[in-house]
Amino acid sequence: MALLTLVTILSIVLAIYFTSDDKWLSICITLAMVTTPWFLISGRWVLDANISPIFVTLGLVTMYLAMVNSSSIGRYLLLLGSAALLSLSAYGYVASWIYLPFLIIGLLFTGLIKKWFSLKEMFVWAMAILILVLPLIVFAYRVNVQHIDKFSKFMFFDLPYLQANRVSSLISTKGSILSSIKQNVFMGINQINLGSDNLPQNSTYPYGVIFPFMLAFTAIGLFGKNSFLNTNVKNFRIIILESLLAFIPGVMVIRPNYNHWNFLWFPLAVLTGYGVYLSFKAVGKVGKTTFILLPLAVFMLFAYKAYFGFNNQITSFNNSSGSMEETAQINKMMTKDNKGHKLYIKNLSSFFNTFRLVQKPINSSEYVSMEKVPRKNKESIVPSPQKDYGYLRDLNDVGRAESGDSTMLFDEDMSENGGFLSDKSWHFVKHSYFNHRKVEIFKKE
Repeated sequence: MALLTLVTILSIVLAIYFTSDDKWLSICITLAMVTTPWFLISGRWVLDANISPIFVTLGLVTMYLAMVNSSSIGRYLLLLGSAALLSLSAYGYVASWIYLPFLIIGLLFTGLIKKWFSLKEMFVWAMAILILVLPLIVFAYRVNVQHIDKFSKFMFFDLPYLQANRVSSLISTKGSILSSIKQNVFMGINQINLGSDNLPQNSTYPYGVIFPFMLAFTAIGLFGKNSFLNTNVKNFRIIILESLLAFIPGVMVIRPNYNHWNFLWFPLAVLTGYGVYLSFKAVGKVGKTTFILLPLAVFMLFAYKAYFGFNNQITSFNNSSGSMEETAQINKMMTKDNKGHKLYIKNLSSFFNTFRLVQKPINSSEYVSMEKVPRKNKESIVPSPQKDYGYLRDLNDVGRAESGDSTMLFDEDMSENGGFLSDKSWHFVKHSYFNHRKVEIFKKE
């Protein structure tokens, strides 16, 4: 994910550098990209949805390179590369199913109207995309229209069925749709302006996806005069603008957070770079120095706060969903000092995976064999364990604990979940840590 993010930023910067008359444009875009908080956050943890806008952006850059290429063979090869990258994005995030049709149709007509490409070139590009996303179209049809409840095949592709959907990520269709859309858009704009979506894995308040004070340059990049730009980089700006506008339907119906609206961030960051450049050209030497140093200074402060928290705010760096080292210590305690006994924990179905990773070698076959729910046939999906996994037991069943069994409670859950400790047979063993949170371990006599 980190490498993909870096490659995407480099591809944008280098494409501008080699096609712009004034190299300061590429410098300003570099400044805007590398000081965008979103890229540091999204580029350090792997979320399938966040890979999708990376492939979209790489597909747009490749299309731009095809436009400026003078070789006929080179243009077709780059267009096929663009088609492949845009198609891959559809496999990463279901919101792209809303986004890509508008983007592809917009680019298709713009490419023809502005004579960037011939009709034949656009036909090859569009057909390549259609062929590459065809398995996904069939999958979407079978899941959303036919509502299949078993595995199926399309040519040599295995198509799964889904146990659940993500309609909760979309606005409600009850009541006034226009009112829901208006509220949804306002909420998303508010998250951008205030600098947080209140999800610590996505944002660090108050720095946001793009520094709030940099949004003024984003507006300049959107609406400012482009008299300083040559034809090529003007066209790239049009491509980026279209990629931004194509997500307007998504903005209307997809509930906002920084991951849900992730197709906006690359275009906005690039346009911020354009805005910095246009402002940079209009000011004196002191202003130019400020434009360079201020975003870098704020980014350094953001990077520090992102790791250690802003006013003691919990962040994804200091409160991740799992800690291998801490889990390994608890696993060692149970497999060596308490072998043959059980450990009762809260939310077993959520936490068992971290234990599975440190219990080497626990492969998929062993996991399936440990499941108490038998698989009726090869098409069934094994759910996450609800009550037991190895020596782990869910805290809801702590009443079945026997002598020698242990329990682990988060400090903040003691009053709510520790009622059973009134039984004198339970005694305190030690303090420990799990998921970067303090826990207390008790043992039954």
